Amino acid sequence: MQFRYTLRRSAVPVLTLGGRFGRPAPLVHVSVVGPAATVTRRALLDPGADDTVFPESVARLAGIDLTGTPTGAGMGVGRVSLPLRYAQVVLRISDGREHREWPAWVGFAPARLIEPLLGFAGCLQFFDADFRGAREEVELAVNPRYPGT
Repeated sequence: MQFRYTLRRSAVPVLTLGGRFGRPAPLVHVSVVGPAATVTRRALLDPGADDTVFPESVARLAGIDLTGTPTGAGMGVGRVSLPLRYAQVVLRISDGREHREWPAWVGFAPARLIEPLLGFAGCLQFFDADFRGAREEVELAVNPRYPGT
């Protein structure tokens, strides 16, 4: 599956990108399938993120009960700790030509996130990802760990 980077617009020129007015980011639409609903959000493919993380509001909308689920913490930039509650869900992505769906352990955070993170655990562990900076695109191919359809 191939995904073009999305340009995150900037009000001022980005010096480190030659003065362009935006930053490209590998954003994909991902669906969290729950017992009450399927909730779709735009999420950042992040090979630097340990976990796949969504805000708790997505769990509520999908009907995922986080009561008594395993807990942990994620570390963000600056090593700021973020409490997480984990649940096993089904994730789904598509590039418009093909789709993939798989069960995954996902962390749900009480904080509002700019975008959910598709990190190693729960997502990128199941795909070989080729991030192409010059073409501003990413290609995902399932690997032998992929448990889905």
